[in-house]
Amino acid sequence: MKEIFKAGRIYTEQRIMDDAYLVVEDGRISELLDDYTGMLPVHDHTDKIIIPGIIDIHSHGCMGYSATCKDMDEVYGFTKAIAATGVTGVFATTQEFDSMAKVADVIDAGIVKGARILGIQAEGPFRHPKYMGASKGFNWPKPSVDYAKQMREAAKGHLKYMSVSTDLEGIEAVMQYLLSQNIRIAAGHTDADYEEMKKGFRMGATSISHFGNAMRPIHQRSGGAITACLLDEDIILEIICDHVHLAPEIIDLYFRVKDSEHFILISDSSELACMPAGRYYARGKERIVTEAGHIVLDDGTISGSGKYVLYDMRNLIFKHQMPVEKVIKMASLQPAKYFHLEEKKGSIAIGKDADFVILNQDWHVVQTYVEGIKQYDCQIDTQLINPAMKNLLAV
Repeated sequence: MKEIFKAGRIYTEQRIMDDAYLVVEDGRISELLDDYTGMLPVHDHTDKIIIPGIIDIHSHGCMGYSATCKDMDEVYGFTKAIAATGVTGVFATTQEFDSMAKVADVIDAGIVKGARILGIQAEGPFRHPKYMGASKGFNWPKPSVDYAKQMREAAKGHLKYMSVSTDLEGIEAVMQYLLSQNIRIAAGHTDADYEEMKKGFRMGATSISHFGNAMRPIHQRSGGAITACLLDEDIILEIICDHVHLAPEIIDLYFRVKDSEHFILISDSSELACMPAGRYYARGKERIVTEAGHIVLDDGTISGSGKYVLYDMRNLIFKHQMPVEKVIKMASLQPAKYFHLEEKKGSIAIGKDADFVILNQDWHVVQTYVEGIKQYDCQIDTQLINPAMKNLLAV
C-alpha cells in the first residue's frame, strides 16, 4: 500500500524540503518529492511540519504507565502514551527482573501499539550510595557479574544498555561481562572524580546517564566527572533540557564546550510524566507533580522528568535559539547511531523505516507514524492517561 503525505516543511536527512511530499510503501519511505502529480489521494498537511520520529533511549514511563510494569498491557499503555509525545522508538528503562521479562515479552510478540521498543535499559542497580537520586532507601545490590547475568536472562537477551557507577569496587568485571554481551555502558549515579571517570571510559563506558545529574560536580581544585566528560573527544552525553535538571545557562555552557553531535536528548520521564498536578503513589513512594509539571519528592528531590523529549526540543529551538537541524539530530539520528540502528531508523531518508511525526507550527504533535502505521492522532487519542494512577489529593 502506498500513502502520500504533503507538508509545508519536511526535515530529511539530507536537506530541508518545503511544500514537499513523503511517500510511504510497505512501512518504509520510498520517495521524497518536490512535486506530485499522480492520482493517489494525498494526506494534506500543508500547514504542518514533518520531522523524524524521536528515539528516546531513557524513559521509565509516561501518563501513568511504567516500564517497571505489572503486565504486558501496562507496557503497551506506556508505548501508546509515549507515542503521543512524538516518540517512535524507545528503550524501556527498568532494572527489576519481572518488569524486564514483561517488556521482553512485548518485544518478542512483535506487536506494535505505539512506539516500538528497541531494547531495555537498566539504570542501575550498581549505583554509588552518594548518588542514589530519588531511589535512596532502596536496597541496591553491590556489583556482581552473577547479578548482571541474571538481569540479562530476565530481559531475555533484550538488555541493550546499562548505566553503572564506574568507581565502585568490582565494577570492572561487570563491565567486561556487559561488553562481552554487546550491552552498551553508560556511567551514571557516580562519585567518580576526574581520573576515575577517565578510567571508566577506558574500561568501556561510552556514554553518560543524564549528564550533569547524579554525579560529582566541578570544583575549582578538582574538575570532577563533569570536566572529564566535557573534555573527552568521544564520550556521548545524555542530556535533559527541561530547565529543571539543568539550568538554562548550564545547558548553554555545555553546548559551548562540546559539539551537539556528542549529545543525545533524553526524557528520563517517569510514569508521572504528562500527568495532572497532584500527589501520587508510584514506585513505593508518594511523589508530587507540581503545577509546572515537574516531579519531586516531599524533600524536593527530583524524581525523574515530568516532561518529554519534544518539550526539550522546543526549549532548545525557541529559548536557546539552537539550529533546528542540530536539535532534531540529537533526538533521532544520534541515538540511532549510538545503537547502530541508523540503517533503518533515525532520519527521513529513502529506504528507511517510515518513522515520522507531524507537528503543528508550535511544535506540538498532531500525528505519530511508526513504520508507516499511524500510532497516535491528537484528534482521536484523547484519553491516554492510565485510569489506575490515582491522584491522592482527589481521593
